[in-house]
Amino acid sequence: MAFELIHFSKANQGYRGPAEKCTWDFTVNLPDQLGASWKAKQLVDAHIEELAKQDAVLLELRLYEDKLSGTFTTAYRVEVTSSASPLWWNVIIVGVLTILALVTVYWIIRAVENISKYSPATMPILGLAALAAATAVVVYLIRRPT
Repeated sequence: MAFELIHFSKANQGYRGPAEKCTWDFTVNLPDQLGASWKAKQLVDAHIEELAKQDAVLLELRLYEDKLSGTFTTAYRVEVTSSASPLWWNVIIVGVLTILALVTVYWIIRAVENISKYSPATMPILGLAALAAATAVVVYLIRRPT
């Protein structure tokens, strides 16, 4: 695939805040001579209109065309950078990972429970160690550079 930039635009460069970059590929079942680029621009414009309906701010738009695509099809790649969605994906991801960590710790402690008959003093220490490990993972995920 040899993508060539056919459209580039910047808008709202005064925007300061979180942003998301979305990249997707699609194919138009027309050769470029029969209006494939026009159809691709229509599809991209529909996506931009949908972003506007969701109160997102368009920052950058890049439309690439594959110059080596098939005879009767034309492949395109779109990169759209816009303001971030209102959902806090980082919070959702950290929450799900925390739940998974707690389930894993519970499973480990259940497996170690049989050993506690022989050395009951190790159970609180293992529990504290598991809690410390889970806390370290959550702190790392929150503070990691993006």
